[in-house]
Amino acid sequence: MSWKNLNQTWHFVEKWADKTPNAEALVSQDEHLSWRDFKSEMDNVALAFLEIGVQRGDRVAFLAMAQNEFLTTYMAANKVGAMWLGLNPKFTLDELRYQIGDSKPSVLVTLRSFMGADLSEILSTLMQEFPFIKKVLVMGEAFSGTENFKAFVNQPRESLLVELEKRTAEADAGDSALLMYTSGSTGRPKGVVQTHYSIIENIRVEVREFKLHNKSRALLHFPINHVAADVEIGFATIMAGGCSVMMDAFHPVESLKMIAKERITLVGQVPVMFLLQMKQPEFRETDFSSVELFVWSGSAAPKLLIDVLRGICAQTGAKLYTGYGSTELCGLVTYTINNEDEERLMHSMGKTVDPFEIKIVDENRNEVPQGDVGEIAMRGPMVFKEYLNKSDATAAVLDADGWFYTSDLAWSDADGYLYMTGRKSEMFKSGGENIYPREIEEVLESHTGVLFAAVIGVADPLFQEVGWAFIMRQPGTEATEDELLALCKERLANFKVPKKFLLRNELPLLATGKVNKVALKHEVEKMIE
Repeated sequence: MSWKNLNQTWHFVEKWADKTPNAEALVSQDEHLSWRDFKSEMDNVALAFLEIGVQRGDRVAFLAMAQNEFLTTYMAANKVGAMWLGLNPKFTLDELRYQIGDSKPSVLVTLRSFMGADLSEILSTLMQEFPFIKKVLVMGEAFSGTENFKAFVNQPRESLLVELEKRTAEADAGDSALLMYTSGSTGRPKGVVQTHYSIIENIRVEVREFKLHNKSRALLHFPINHVAADVEIGFATIMAGGCSVMMDAFHPVESLKMIAKERITLVGQVPVMFLLQMKQPEFRETDFSSVELFVWSGSAAPKLLIDVLRGICAQTGAKLYTGYGSTELCGLVTYTINNEDEERLMHSMGKTVDPFEIKIVDENRNEVPQGDVGEIAMRGPMVFKEYLNKSDATAAVLDADGWFYTSDLAWSDADGYLYMTGRKSEMFKSGGENIYPREIEEVLESHTGVLFAAVIGVADPLFQEVGWAFIMRQPGTEATEDELLALCKERLANFKVPKKFLLRNELPLLATGKVNKVALKHEVEKMIE
């Protein structure tokens, strides 16, 4: 195979197995796999999928946390022409029922137990309800109606090698490769379909911008149903020929130990993860000398975080980056530059890079003048194919010219840097004026006693809606309501000033590390009943 025109995700496993067969590719707990091992595991799993009867276009579901089998099953599914779906074992039965019922996987690879809980009862229920699941393979002790994953996969299947070669010859860059469900903050989660082409073309840019290479070692502790795990870290290391070092979940202390032990070069996290690490006594003792870049996205970073990371970078030469992306965009589509000034690192999301296109539009999808707030629209090879089984929802956000309308609101400066003001669904009207929560949150987060702020609109009989500000305190400091009110009055027009401040030591977070505003809205509803 020529390594110049690779257009399938699994091609890169083949490439590095040929070029650097003994180099480390995957690390999970005490299991270290070379690229030769990775290819061997991928091929064994692919042959097993063929024996089960997985067809081109089928779905393969994986219910577990980040571990080596995550990427071997993902690449194996892609090699036989199937679409891979990650499921979070923290999901309830109803959440699993919805996503499995919607995606209809022909195979389910799963843990037997999670956090001390036996999943066999939940799995048995799913098997009874969904007969389209042809086989359940268990990583752990098998039970009635299932088989052990390793025992099944490691059976000899030489007779299927010709079929595998035929299947790979039929593959196309436009084939569906990955299914990820949105968080469902505005309704039922939607299944986002990404192709080999969209994944590869997005990560081609990331590898270029971050200067990833075949010695890169990335820490991966995100849930495997998240674009950060599936694409931005997991596939990025595959394309670059580096190594994914996986943890079953984010642990502040254990992740610090892993950075030093495994000589991690890329630490990509959401801001709250960095902040939780910084709160640990072990943070000061951690050896960061191997780290080449720190990356965050998902929310803005407070000044404290940037100051601490900049101190490390001054000693080690590491770089800081942030950017903007989404599940539908297959990862990041904007980037800051190295040695960006503090204001832009704190407040902007960087700017687009070739070949990605951006415009900011009004409610009629006409471009707005530079500096005006509007909806971000993106176009390029990284845009998703469709929402699974939801043609109307797809048509509502993807136009005939290939533009994806994100529902994210932002403005741009004269240099093309983007500044987020929130989601369309988060914007609210107060006394007839548009209120953009992110603008208020940034003012509040400039206070030294505030780590994070979350502003939501609350019904009001006089003004229609007013802002309530939830504040996560900076440990060891005291921010008062009077101080925050005075700060807002100084920096914001009167109609933007929150009418209520709720100071907390913690705020509810999503698995991605973002503040869970839906949970806050439910809390407010109970408070005003």
